[in-house]
Amino acid sequence: MKKGFTLIELLVVIAIIGILASVVLIGFPNATKKAKDSRIISAIGQARTVMIYIGANEGTYESFLSTHDDMVTLWTEITANNSDGTEGIHGGTEPQGACIWSQLNAKASYWYCADSRGVAGFTEIDPSTLCAGGTSFTCPVVTS
Repeated sequence: MKKGFTLIELLVVIAIIGILASVVLIGFPNATKKAKDSRIISAIGQARTVMIYIGANEGTYESFLSTHDDMVTLWTEITANNSDGTEGIHGGTEPQGACIWSQLNAKASYWYCADSRGVAGFTEIDPSTLCAGGTSFTCPVVTS
């Protein structure tokens, strides 16, 4: 008797490896989007800390801009991880309040928003309606 594998055994093993590889490849793009969203959420959380710091120390939120020394790196991080790239982050600022938000990648029409009142979370309502459009500078109804 000769030792070795038959052609059928080799084909079965190759088929199993192919099935496993396809399962992994199907889930990979979504995992990448979720990882980018996690980086956006983390950066917005850090930006919220900067926002509160500016408000407490200066008594106004007027200098809470993308060009503020503490915000340049965070602004770049959010923009780089947003699928749009150019419109990845938005903010409104006035003496009475500020907010920052970004659309997320993994789920269409889903944003993460943080404002100077301490509200932060996910929303399905475009934050530009309240954050940049008026004077309230509040995030829409959010879910945690």
